[in-house]
Amino acid sequence: MNAVKWVLIDQTNGAATGDGAKLSPSVLAHIAEAVSDQVNHEFAAEWGARATLRVGTNAKDIRPGEWAYVFLPKLPEAPGASAYHDINKKGVPFALCAVTTCDSLYGPSGVSVDVSHEILETAGDEGANLFANDNKGLLHAMEMCDAVEIQTYGKTCQDGTVVQVSNWLLQSWFIPGAPGHYAYMSREGLPGAVSPPGPLMTAPGHGGNYQIVSKAASTKQVFAAGPEAHECQIQGTRRKGATPNWSSRTARRMAHKAVNMSPDL
Repeated sequence: MNAVKWVLIDQTNGAATGDGAKLSPSVLAHIAEAVSDQVNHEFAAEWGARATLRVGTNAKDIRPGEWAYVFLPKLPEAPGASAYHDINKKGVPFALCAVTTCDSLYGPSGVSVDVSHEILETAGDEGANLFANDNKGLLHAMEMCDAVEIQTYGKTCQDGTVVQVSNWLLQSWFIPGAPGHYAYMSREGLPGAVSPPGPLMTAPGHGGNYQIVSKAASTKQVFAAGPEAHECQIQGTRRKGATPNWSSRTARRMAHKAVNMSPDL
């Protein structure tokens, strides 16, 4: 599989995280190193995705074929949102992060976790429109991290800097009746791991883990148009805001028509 290309662009103008830290080229280089290692090693071994990340010099430093991950103080069009990714009108993925909503640069609620989360979820579903059928009447959004969102683990950069990245779901989580493990940290026995109790189920947590689900018209049909056939909703409590802003990935997905990805066998 060809690697997708991300460029990290700092447009924060010195805005700080909750602990007063600020982005810099070296900070973004650490995040790029950690997330690149995550995507191209453990995540690639499970899902086959590949990615390169580099640090851009300015807002215009986007090369042909690259996807922009832009860091801003806040998201004016999405007050209260922390980070999201979507596709533009040409179908090209992009991602945004509001650094002032993050507690730190590299910590469990830091900028690095938002980067990891959005890049892994873009790898799993570029268009934010795929769902897995549980064959019991519900479709579950093909989100790589939401069901274990509050769990993180550290990646150590070459200079010794430890950068936290997001936990993520294994393929078994999306298969009805499949045996565990269902998430990477649980399989590896990493500290802080709390496994989902079964396929297509949200990991227990005191706020933060959640899913986007939708009613299925049938186990073998594509959704009909119209809100009465879609009825997407959130199960669980989102870590950063119970109600997704209209422009966030979650809200946009909930407004889209779901596609049933189960084979018609």
